[in-house]
Amino acid sequence: MGFSWRKGLQIAAFAMAACGAHAQEQEPAPKSRGPSFVAMPVPVSNPALGNGLALTAIALYSPGHSPQPWITGAGGLYTDSNSWAAAVFQRAHLAGDKVRVTAGVGVGDFKLDFYGIGPGAGARDRSIPIDQRGGGGLAQVLFKVAPNLYAGPVYRGIRTRTSLNLSELPFPDMQIPDAELRSESSGLGLAGEYDTRDAQFAPRKGVYATGQWIRASQALGSDRDYSRLELAANFYHALSDKAVVAGRVSFCDAGDRTPFYDLCLFGQNNDLRGYDAGRYRDHTMFAAQVEYRRDLFWRIGAVAFAGVGNVAPSFDKLDGKLLPSAGVGLRFKASKSQRVNASVDFAFGDDSQAFYFYIGEAF
Repeated sequence: MGFSWRKGLQIAAFAMAACGAHAQEQEPAPKSRGPSFVAMPVPVSNPALGNGLALTAIALYSPGHSPQPWITGAGGLYTDSNSWAAAVFQRAHLAGDKVRVTAGVGVGDFKLDFYGIGPGAGARDRSIPIDQRGGGGLAQVLFKVAPNLYAGPVYRGIRTRTSLNLSELPFPDMQIPDAELRSESSGLGLAGEYDTRDAQFAPRKGVYATGQWIRASQALGSDRDYSRLELAANFYHALSDKAVVAGRVSFCDAGDRTPFYDLCLFGQNNDLRGYDAGRYRDHTMFAAQVEYRRDLFWRIGAVAFAGVGNVAPSFDKLDGKLLPSAGVGLRFKASKSQRVNASVDFAFGDDSQAFYFYIGEAF
């Protein structure tokens, strides 16, 4: 789903999904090209949120003949679970793309299912309803430090309020500590990007790798001190003029004092589509997936994808019991000038399946 703050908190992930803006994916535009707008209602069908509608608007433009287009996005969503979100997002390229600035804020109220923590909790497929309200923001400034390589500081803040009905608790280990029901996380860290793609919307070749390490600190207003690391790499290879193979590998590790909403989980960055967001969550996660993308006719395309992954209490406890994911999807080129797709996927995992609607590609 679109851009995500990549922090297990569904509030942030789904709010930026409503924006439909992939912060990492923009395509260099000729200087003569004018602004490009994509504004449309997008159906929401998600195993965590339910069914509803997102209103999305994205503007791509190149002030001062920027070699990379800027992106401004805004949107909101509402589903039949009475979940809602609103968010705004900005991506800017300054000084001839020597500086990349990303910022976003969002608020929401989500009725979600909490399965517990660990692969065993996800496998038993028993959940309790929780109501998670709050919001957050992210600001990141990356400087070009070498060809194709950017690095710089990042700040992220989250405030969340969670309520649950303890009478519906089927397992004692699903109890959420009181300290995490009303929680704030505020942290600084380092982020980086390595980008050799030939284009940033609909790339046909190259590598796009990202890394982000954040240290939440009480000195910055956080309730507790903990660290979180997230690494990912996307690969693209053209098979023909109409066919591309894309791959993605990702890794996440969250410290011992990480609150439940900021743990690593499937569903936050389209890693292993087909699973409820948060059904599998723990302190460590990895996922790998491959996708075949094909232009069919007119503006229509199709994809097929498959992947595996797992969660564990720590890196050394990851084992060979992999969770599978596979599916197919259709693409409609909503913006020919920027080659931006409106996408729908059907994915299935281990005893679960789901539809996804979004703008852009899964990765």
